[in-house]
Amino acid sequence: MKGRSFLSLIMSFAIVATGSLSVFANSERYPTDAELNKLRLDFENQTKSWSKISRKNPAEIDQLRTLRSAWSKVDPGVVTFLGAYTALEEGKFIYPSNTKGRVCIIDTFIGDGRTNTTEGYGILFTVGSVSNGTIRTSNNHVFIQKGDYLVDTYVQKDNQPRFYVYSLIGALKPPSVIVTQIPGRNINSLPELVKQEIIQKFKAAGCTASLPNRR
Repeated sequence: MKGRSFLSLIMSFAIVATGSLSVFANSERYPTDAELNKLRLDFENQTKSWSKISRKNPAEIDQLRTLRSAWSKVDPGVVTFLGAYTALEEGKFIYPSNTKGRVCIIDTFIGDGRTNTTEGYGILFTVGSVSNGTIRTSNNHVFIQKGDYLVDTYVQKDNQPRFYVYSLIGALKPPSVIVTQIPGRNINSLPELVKQEIIQKFKAAGCTASLPNRR
């Protein structure tokens, strides 16, 4: 249907993804090159019917341009991926790091509350390496960039490759701020240990939400 909105399309992707938690779980393996090509084509075919409704925050996009411009002089391969993205009730934040070719990713989502882990509380930290215009993450996901859209591809236990789409919305914030913005969670109920675990992993991986230090 012509003019179908991003929100309605992402609703259908959520159904295909069989629930948001499955999107953040470890992928069984990386999608193959052939699978990635098919997923990319499927995504591009579906975007042809999307209405062009921007969800971006203009002020934050200006901040993001400044960050990207600075990092383009240091690590140009990662630049187009940097930023804050959103889907239905999920957020994905992709940061530069002090290691060239590496990015750091924080996901926020509605956790299941059944496990006393960061994922159970609705937040996940991973790292990824950038090559050939994609990000390969430490939990076997592959991200593809298409304009303002980030396509998260993965393989579930049924061995079927799938994808989930995010839209760019704005600038990056420090993880100390991100942990206060988890969907469906009263931040006062988030244990301090969970907050600190994310922040410590972020620092240990050399991640930053700031301009680069080196020239």
